[in-house]
Amino acid sequence: MRFPYRYCKWPGGNSPAILCVFASSLFVLSNCCIAAEPPDYSAVETLFTQHCLDCHASTEPEGRLVMESHELLLKGGESGTVIVPGKSEESLLVRMIEGKFEKDGKKKIMPPGKREKLKPEEIALIRSWIDAGARPPADTRPKELAVPKIEPKVPPRNPINAIAYAPRQKLLAVGRYGEVELRPAESRAVGRALTGHRGNVNALAFSGDGNYLFAAGGEPGLFGEVRQWDLRDGRLFYVFEGHKDTLYSIALSPDGKTLVTGSYDQKIKLWNVETGEEIKTLSGHNGCVFDLAFRPDGRILASASADRTVKLWDVATGERRDTLSQPLKEQYAVAFSLDGKRLVAGGVDNRIRVWQISESATETTNPILEARFAHEGAILNVAFSSDGKTLLSSAEDRTVKLWDATGTELKEKLLLERQPDWVPALAFALDDKAVVVGRLDGTIGFYDAGNGKVMPAPKPELSRVEPRGIQRGKETRLKLIGKNLSTATEIKSAEPKLKFELDQDAPRQSDAVLVKAIASDDLRRGSYEFRVGGPNGESGRLKLHVDDLPQVYVSNKVHAVERLPASFWATHEKSGDIDQFDFDAKAGQTLVFDVAAKSLDSKADVALTLLDDSGKVLASNNGFDGSPDPFLAYTFIGGGRYSVRVSELLLGASTDHFYRLSVGDFAYVTGFFPPGVSAGKESEVELTGYNLPAGHKPKIRPEKAGEMELPLDPEKFRSRRTFNVIVGDGMELVEIEPNNVPEQATR
Repeated sequence: MRFPYRYCKWPGGNSPAILCVFASSLFVLSNCCIAAEPPDYSAVETLFTQHCLDCHASTEPEGRLVMESHELLLKGGESGTVIVPGKSEESLLVRMIEGKFEKDGKKKIMPPGKREKLKPEEIALIRSWIDAGARPPADTRPKELAVPKIEPKVPPRNPINAIAYAPRQKLLAVGRYGEVELRPAESRAVGRALTGHRGNVNALAFSGDGNYLFAAGGEPGLFGEVRQWDLRDGRLFYVFEGHKDTLYSIALSPDGKTLVTGSYDQKIKLWNVETGEEIKTLSGHNGCVFDLAFRPDGRILASASADRTVKLWDVATGERRDTLSQPLKEQYAVAFSLDGKRLVAGGVDNRIRVWQISESATETTNPILEARFAHEGAILNVAFSSDGKTLLSSAEDRTVKLWDATGTELKEKLLLERQPDWVPALAFALDDKAVVVGRLDGTIGFYDAGNGKVMPAPKPELSRVEPRGIQRGKETRLKLIGKNLSTATEIKSAEPKLKFELDQDAPRQSDAVLVKAIASDDLRRGSYEFRVGGPNGESGRLKLHVDDLPQVYVSNKVHAVERLPASFWATHEKSGDIDQFDFDAKAGQTLVFDVAAKSLDSKADVALTLLDDSGKVLASNNGFDGSPDPFLAYTFIGGGRYSVRVSELLLGASTDHFYRLSVGDFAYVTGFFPPGVSAGKESEVELTGYNLPAGHKPKIRPEKAGEMELPLDPEKFRSRRTFNVIVGDGMELVEIEPNNVPEQATR
């Protein structure tokens, strides 16, 4: 029989780094204990996995003890190491489970309280493993996907891969990377997050009563898993494992007794939901199994695959009944009609196909009824309404359509608005009155199934932040402007080193909210996204710009600059606005004037003009290095008072016509020489620009031909872009002067 996972904590909530093990299953250990070979980690891994990972997984582990692998277990937790190889008597793990550990003068035993303690044979197995040296498993196949760590240059998206709906609870499950969000369909706010999933959650299924949720995912090339959650208490109930690659599809039989999974390993597995045991494996596809669907009577299973076929299977025997091979390309989605007599599938060939399925579903008895060109892109998903009268479809052309499925042929009813990104996740909700779409950009949408219009919800919206930039290391008070902000509960930053806090003492308004922001001293200069969360959802993302320079916010059209370097923020709200900044410069000083507008998603088309104290124009610019944002660098012959003016080229004006002017004698890189170097050889690259330190020539040694980014210290140099050096296989020669006569020619 199958037993649920359990959670364990010390009374009062403070638990040390110990192992929480429950003997809740009839675990037979005699064969392991008398094995001729000393036990390795694989002998105890099943015990740890079944009973400990809810407390000691990598997500919020009790006592900071992570038990997901042999390596992490031996590392220990906040109480130190828990395993002393070869010495079970000295191992904290053994002392805890045997009740020989004291804390604050009291003996502690795990599991704590009145819960059932470990059986002697289970403790004996753990002791035997430790005394044998706590050896790692013989099978060294990694349990985690190991890839190089590459820091993203922008906050990564968190796509929605799957959506499921539980009618009784009116609850939506939303699958993302590593977690499932539970959202009441009426309020749409994230009520709870089910975390700890490995890889993307690609498919979801509720039990008929809505008490259990099955979430399918896994790590590509390593394994697939389905996590079963008990939604009555929010606990992980069971984990189904067996596939050798990540899962893309899942289906639960109408009676709730059989779970079916489809994987990139081309296999379909049937599981007994009650016991957790694998019933059988169906082999026959030559590509990833992207979708699965039970016929309403539960006797026939349909599968859609990358091998360009849809197959029909006998659930009881595992026999393949038919292969529907009419599709021309990969098939992504499949669904049965309410009466089970029609099967709908769609995929990369942009067509929705409809087959008539016989009672037996055997070969030659399932004629194709229709092959309709439905979208201008690959069809990503299809779903029937609960009454079977409407079919929903989405495609790579960013369209979502509703079809009348009551007649002999599908008829298009509604075309929803063009989506901002692909929609791989679809569901009907609220008694089929709402269409819910989940997008790859991480957003979720609700539409009226009757008229196709957006169903509004009182979720927060952000339009702008004032000020738009802050200096790192200093707390700054910000005003967020938008809609439905009075119910905001948190500000979420995509960058851990940029933190926000709602000003609880400030009065709440629907269109504005005050927050405090602080960026750590070591946060790199740049733009960072954040969003507002509330009970009805989250706002879109807005950017806050972080710099190491003091940030000055200008409202007067003529501003006297007191100190340089600094960045000045201003907005052209009226047509014809011109801002003037008066400053002092020293003789021989080179100042850089760098404007950011279009690069900050502003509408401003800015021109920059430098003048002396008599009003004479010294220099001007309205674009630099391929960018419409202007740039100037000027060396002043004489000291005195000067001015720089910022104006609009096209006389545009609005709150979105903002800019940032950075002024100072900072080191600014505009290029480098030579543009190419040789592979496998150390070369010097000379930087070009303004206020650069003398003799600063970065040395690089590229290993292979191609391109490499020129390493620049962002704390020493400012620049508009990264610079790529061309790396060649052969010799790269640099001209040497003089070479005006043959005798002096470069050889």
